[in-house]
Amino acid sequence: MVVNPVAAGGRSLRRWRRLEPALVAGFPDLIVRLTERAGHGELVARAWAEEHPGGTLLACGGDGTIHEVANGWWQAGGTGRFGVIATGSGNDFARNAGLPGNPAEAVRQLSSGSVRPCDVGRVSFRAPDGTPQARIFLNSLSLGVSVRANRFAQALTPIRPSRLRYALGALGALWTPEQTSYLLRDEQGALWNDRALNLTVANGATFGGGMPISPGSSLRDGVLDLVVLRPLRGFRAVQALSRLQRGTHVALPEVSITALRGALTIATDRPDWRAEADGQELAGTGELVVQVLAGALPLLA
Repeated sequence: MVVNPVAAGGRSLRRWRRLEPALVAGFPDLIVRLTERAGHGELVARAWAEEHPGGTLLACGGDGTIHEVANGWWQAGGTGRFGVIATGSGNDFARNAGLPGNPAEAVRQLSSGSVRPCDVGRVSFRAPDGTPQARIFLNSLSLGVSVRANRFAQALTPIRPSRLRYALGALGALWTPEQTSYLLRDEQGALWNDRALNLTVANGATFGGGMPISPGSSLRDGVLDLVVLRPLRGFRAVQALSRLQRGTHVALPEVSITALRGALTIATDRPDWRAEADGQELAGTGELVVQVLAGALPLLA
């Protein structure tokens, strides 16, 4: 079990301490590791999974923690079972996977040992120094205004509920929007070649603490969904954000959604870019290539 003690502004550790006895009863050989810094969960998970192929790896924390632990598991070969206790603020992966919102109920469900495969997205790119990189994401990958919105939201941790915090972050990002031109191609050709305020490749239906960015998306359909938001300003941008809270933004003419079954290549008009994957910020240069890994995550659920 990899536990992030500072998730949800430190509430994660208090929740974990209450849950630990029940989890140890269900997993008598449980080894617990507390993360110490950003990125530590990924290192711990990868080292453990390499030493225990086929073992059960559990993550306790928010979406960022789950993202780190899942990437460590995947880099080590991803052969064992993966479990989640969501104790963060957004908890979109647990919501999208149909896991109990109550951590105590999640512990009981983990102990049942039932496995349901989930899709993940894979993104490959080059780091700013040109080094090839590859990562998986569980909920979504976004470029554009979502990156700045997520950064603002993380600075507003004391504000609850999390959905309000992310909405305020989005308002802050929309105040001075950065519009980028994107060339998006799949295996059949160009899907988009124009400016956009934001684009999201969605695996699950929600991001940002429950905002239904792609209401029809499922973690178990073998498909990723590309959501493109055209440039918006002023009241129209605020209206789109309001409708995003309800999932009705998909009917706006400035929004398009495309199902992706093959690889998607993303190129921007900027030499460097920043993206957000499950709330974690990525930086790179050149093109990104995104594809679905259908049923690749054996989730205890």
